[in-house]
Amino acid sequence: MPTDTDTLPTIFQRRRARRLAYWNGAIWAIGNGLASTTLVVYLALELGAGRIGLGISLILAARHIVGVLRLGAPAVIGRLVDRKRFCIGAFLLGALILLTLPWIAAPGRLPSAGASLAALVVLWCFYHLLQYLGTIALWSWLADLVPLRIRGRFIGRRERWMVAGCAAAMPAGGLFALWWKQTHLQPQWWLGYAIPAALGAVLMIAALIPLCKMPTAVQSWTVRHGATLRAMVAPLRDVRFLSLLAFGCWFSFFNGVTQSAQNIYPVRVLGISLFVMLSLQTFMRVGQLSIAPRIGRLADRFGNRPVMMFCLLLVAAGPLFYFLSTPAERWWFAGAWVVWIAYAGLNVCLPNLMLKLSPGESNTPYIAVYFTATGLCYAASTIVGGVLFDRFADCTFTGFGRIELSFYQCTFLFGWITRSLGVLVLMFVIEDRPKPLAASQ
Repeated sequence: MPTDTDTLPTIFQRRRARRLAYWNGAIWAIGNGLASTTLVVYLALELGAGRIGLGISLILAARHIVGVLRLGAPAVIGRLVDRKRFCIGAFLLGALILLTLPWIAAPGRLPSAGASLAALVVLWCFYHLLQYLGTIALWSWLADLVPLRIRGRFIGRRERWMVAGCAAAMPAGGLFALWWKQTHLQPQWWLGYAIPAALGAVLMIAALIPLCKMPTAVQSWTVRHGATLRAMVAPLRDVRFLSLLAFGCWFSFFNGVTQSAQNIYPVRVLGISLFVMLSLQTFMRVGQLSIAPRIGRLADRFGNRPVMMFCLLLVAAGPLFYFLSTPAERWWFAGAWVVWIAYAGLNVCLPNLMLKLSPGESNTPYIAVYFTATGLCYAASTIVGGVLFDRFADCTFTGFGRIELSFYQCTFLFGWITRSLGVLVLMFVIEDRPKPLAASQ
């Protein structure tokens, strides 16, 4: 297998690498759609364990806490194996863990429902940790294969392929789970969740084939030999990068605090089935795949920050639709999935801006710091949200005179206000021309 010390790939090899990256993203997304977080959340709810608010928040957040280990990835990449092998190896191990998850956490396999939930959370964490480690190497790899001038368009097109894969797989997994549950009695019901998850893991392994065929790229000393301590702390001294990190942490924190309520409300209060939820997510992804390449072109032409500001205001309005939905008029919440199509702007522009503000000679520490810091903020707020849910889910609060609001409604209003205020934080993000060395990549 080639190493990162090879010569610079030719133009033909770079173009072929971009096509292979699209295939990798599409196949991986199909697998991820079958083994989605929503499916795992529904499986956890079916287990019947106590303190479910905290349990759901741990499913959503604990993987980000474990993800702090990503900070060590830049020091390891290059010292143990080259970047390509590290990326493929991490993704492969993660998929193998996912393959075993539903069988180990199956009802009756362990002594209690709480033990099954704990096993589910632990395996889910390790799966995501390995995915995160592989992603750091992958982003660094792609940054050196794709020129900066077309990187936004490349990320937008790859996002379209990934969204298309999820859009095709998620409703299929949800429909299978619904059919299985209606046609099979205890104790076989859990196979309705286990079979799609296992098939998703197999497809994630298949997604590694395009990566194996992608060329390596000549790299800096940092990537070839591992980052030094000085390189690891460099992101914390970079004012441009810190401005983006501040926005990422703000948005992640106030996005996470509503997650427990946001995931449980449709199931417990509105009575929405897994198939309907996955169908709405599919609708959102179809909308995203239709605009992602255009957003990439806009980012290349006008900059990432203006596009992000517009999309952020739309995304922030999502919790308002949850606020308006009730058991009598429950379909208001579907409006959130319409405005969340605008997540495409953040999904394209955030990584594009992160790579733009990361120096080409040492980008792995920047990538690791960004994903670790934002992940920890999301994790902390999600756990806080889960604890608050367990404590106040059945409470009613009075405000603005005599207006009574449920805990859910207060949470959704809080989410809308705080996410919208992220626009003010985004205004301070410094987006200027990258350093000459980065521009030459």
